[in-house]
Amino acid sequence: MIAIIFRLGLLAAGMAAVEIGLGDALVEGSVYSWAHVLLIGLPLIVAGSAGFMVPLLGGARQKGPTTDA
Repeated sequence: MIAIIFRLGLLAAGMAAVEIGLGDALVEGSVYSWAHVLLIGLPLIVAGSAGFMVPLLGGARQKGPTTDA
């Protein structure tokens, strides 16, 4: 349960960082805001997303024959 909360926290922090930086980046063309979006926000979103996607796409963890019909 703690792992899920941590992953959601990473996603929320990444989306917040992108939301904060994107306004000034698009309106004023601020280099600092673009750096904030690209260097802080997007890596946090990717890290939080990968935390959910790796277990889903990783396949079965059981060894041996499957019980599927």
